[in-house]
Amino acid sequence: MVFKRGFTLIELLVVIAIIAILAGLILPVLAKTKQKGKSTICLNDLKQVGLAMQMFADDNDDMIPRGTARNSPRWWFEFMPYLSEGGPEKDDRNIEIFMCPSYPIPKNIPNKRQVVTYVVNAFGFGPTSTCSGEIRASEDIGLSKISAFKSSSDSAYLLDSEDGVDTGLNRPIIISFQDMRTDLNSVWFPSHLPYGPKGKRLSNHRRIAANRHNDGSNLLFIDGHAGFRKAKLIDIDLFREKKL
Repeated sequence: MVFKRGFTLIELLVVIAIIAILAGLILPVLAKTKQKGKSTICLNDLKQVGLAMQMFADDNDDMIPRGTARNSPRWWFEFMPYLSEGGPEKDDRNIEIFMCPSYPIPKNIPNKRQVVTYVVNAFGFGPTSTCSGEIRASEDIGLSKISAFKSSSDSAYLLDSEDGVDTGLNRPIIISFQDMRTDLNSVWFPSHLPYGPKGKRLSNHRRIAANRHNDGSNLLFIDGHAGFRKAKLIDIDLFREKKL
């Protein structure tokens, strides 16, 4: 009778060590690839929102919603008729195009709640002012003309929102389409940026994600294209209608 020789303890330990080394090399690559895929989905979603924004502007004298003017529907509500996923005849809750797949969306979201993981440019910066508040066409509708931006291809409209669940800093879960607290989804003050002017990372009031996608944020620009920008390069000038 011939007996087959089994693994010795040393050989088994060597095999386990090799597997551990390979896992250590492969798993980070897989995680990075997965995150890159989510970032690509996020960019594609923003491009679709950009198309909706442009169609809305075509129907409304070049105007687009900015900020959260009192009692008026928000940008994501205004754009729904222009999105295949959220037309007026369809369910207007939990529309995935408004949710970045990399955002850590909490479990057990209350029924009939929309999740919006992007913040809108509500800055009112002029050439010399620090902040003049939200830009509005009237008391009731927060609107601004696309043509008012002298460099629309380098002016932000939407950005990735900082992580959080109604922390007092942001509000990803929307209770209603005229929820007054959605002002927490507006970027209108310097402390809402990821970093301060001296390169110090802000934290107390930050509303733009500092590291959602590879140390930065995906953006929808005023001209309708989507792109990525490192958090340290997201500055006040990106929000101005007239650049310095």
